[in-house]
Amino acid sequence: MRHVSHSPRITLFPFLSVLLSTMGVLAFLSISFLLVVPQDADSPSTPKRIKFEWVGAPGYVKPIFIRCFADRIEYYNLFENQDYTLTLDNLLDQLQGGNKELLSYLLQLFQLNNSIKKQFGKKEYYPLLLVYPDGVLTSELLLVVIEKIGGLNFGLEPMLPNWEVPYQSLNAEG
Repeated sequence: MRHVSHSPRITLFPFLSVLLSTMGVLAFLSISFLLVVPQDADSPSTPKRIKFEWVGAPGYVKPIFIRCFADRIEYYNLFENQDYTLTLDNLLDQLQGGNKELLSYLLQLFQLNNSIKKQFGKKEYYPLLLVYPDGVLTSELLLVVIEKIGGLNFGLEPMLPNWEVPYQSLNAEG
């Protein structure tokens, strides 16, 4: 006589059903996202202007943008109402004790902040370094200049290469 074995059988039907349902939903979602998102949404070839907003900063703080690139820094001098571009060689010259144009500007900002705080207790001009990926070394050199002024508050903001941020100038909104 044959002996019938009663071993437990495992059926894969519930697992395969769940797997196929999940794959179908994921395929539906991926096709939906492809149809909804515009094709040039992540195109790095066109520079985009972004709206720069302060999140969590007090309302009385006004940023002074200093853009740090590999070979230069760009900033707006609010005392002279003029845009300046300082090359890396000029910045190194200022660090070694040559023309101290940037240092004197930052000192003026510091003195203005102190006089405003004494008179009104409000409004502080805040140098904000916008550091692009190739401008890390330039920003480090600029920090050496800023550290010569004790008590000047400043900030760093990492930037992507294709981002353009409007900053103070006579031709831009600020």
